[in-house]
Amino acid sequence: MNRTKLRHRVGAIKRFAMPSLFLGTNTLGLLLLGFRLIHPDFVVRVLYDLNTLFYPTLFLGLAARRIVMRGQGVRPGLAWIALALSLLTLRVYATHIEPRSLQLREVTISSSKVREPFTLLHISDIQSGGIGAYEEKVFDEIRALNPDLIVHTGDLLQPTGGLTRQSELPKLAALFATLHPPMGMYAVEGESDTGLVHIPPDKLGGLRFLNSESIGIRANGIHIRLLGLAHAQSFRHGAVPETEVSKWLADSPTEAISIVMGHRPDYLTRLTDQPIDLCLAGHTHGGQVRLPWIGALATSSNAPKAWSRGYHEAGHTRINVSAGIGASHNKGLPSIRINCPPEITLIRFVPEKTL
Repeated sequence: MNRTKLRHRVGAIKRFAMPSLFLGTNTLGLLLLGFRLIHPDFVVRVLYDLNTLFYPTLFLGLAARRIVMRGQGVRPGLAWIALALSLLTLRVYATHIEPRSLQLREVTISSSKVREPFTLLHISDIQSGGIGAYEEKVFDEIRALNPDLIVHTGDLLQPTGGLTRQSELPKLAALFATLHPPMGMYAVEGESDTGLVHIPPDKLGGLRFLNSESIGIRANGIHIRLLGLAHAQSFRHGAVPETEVSKWLADSPTEAISIVMGHRPDYLTRLTDQPIDLCLAGHTHGGQVRLPWIGALATSSNAPKAWSRGYHEAGHTRINVSAGIGASHNKGLPSIRINCPPEITLIRFVPEKTL
């Protein structure tokens, strides 16, 4: 092979080496997420750092090499510069902008059990690394909605950067103390809530944990039966069999609105044949990163991916899975959200005749 052909072949390999590396590592990451061979949060962290830190730095280096060392001018390096700046911009947006862009989602449920309308605010996964301006803004918006009932489906705090639960829980309790829904505030345990179920509501700003416990709520002619699952019970093969929920339903007055809340949406797959008025869950954060045509990259749940966020009617029940207020910090993850903004959900129960 003569030198000219060899140079052309080496040049072709060099041209395709970087795109191949870029596509190859991302394809491998997606496969690992799909087959769950490694903890999803670790894979997401590696992919995120590769695509928004490592590759932009590499692309800028390639551009500089073409411009300075080869003396080819600016034009040949513009594509690499543009790609690098786009990925760096994505990191700024995904870490610092979208995770603070709280959305309000609204759902209306018509029920023959309702004589007067009332509102339930479903919040989940505050999962704050440290209580600050964002959390204060969230509670300002909750106060403005003035809901009748507030439920939180797990994971209040996940302190980072040297902060602790001892330092942040009183701040969060103070925020809950500014809320005064007439039907009360209730929560269930998530992964990061270990031990909180034993803290009395007056130490949590009025928030009461239901740990494998049901409660009756009566206000303004409305009767609600609320069942809160323990964290282990919200797994797909959790400790609460369907027969226990059936017994709870049978013991509830026929006019009572039945609501079940658990942290993980896995439990929902076991209750679709039960005539429950509403089932609530969180945990998935909606996937946090959602790609076109693919949807959520990872949900850390065995529930159908289509249920990773939002309101759905499934079998004989209705379900709402919150995309959450915060973001996961497992495995050193920064706050990441792409095409999946944080949310709170206002659910209106109205008499059937009003629709």
